Amino acid sequence: MPYIIDGNNLIGSSTDIALEDPGARKKILEIVRKYQQSKKRSVIIVFDGEPDGVLHKQPLNEKLTVVYPRYGDSADDEIKRILNRYTYFKDVVLVTSDRELKSYARKKGARIINSTQFHYELKRYYRVQGIKESNQQRINARLSDSEIDQWLKIFED
Repeated sequence: MPYIIDGNNLIGSSTDIALEDPGARKKILEIVRKYQQSKKRSVIIVFDGEPDGVLHKQPLNEKLTVVYPRYGDSADDEIKRILNRYTYFKDVVLVTSDRELKSYARKKGARIINSTQFHYELKRYYRVQGIKESNQQRINARLSDSEIDQWLKIFED
């Protein structure tokens, strides 16, 4: 099930990342990347404006791609172009709060998730993953030789 994400719209729905922040795209991409890797879903995230890098299309891994619109086009135009490549829309999920895009995708038969709703899903997932990673680090803690000796002294009695 591919996700097509209106990137600037998702950032705009965020309560802790501002569009004016020069690192906003990088921050939201990191959160989306962790989500994508764990869910093993294909994700295309489309940003308005100039690319941060040189490339028009930037695959971050085999299932996560960043796309910028062609010169003179908007992210909405690019998202419509991407949607038009699919023939079976029941598996396509569009993440946006843009009414026109929602209407366009709905007519095609794609699933729609509001950007604000998806942002909270990402935050919840990111928080849970952070807790899991923290717990895993505690579980995988290594004891030094002196710590082992101290524990052995305590339990030898």
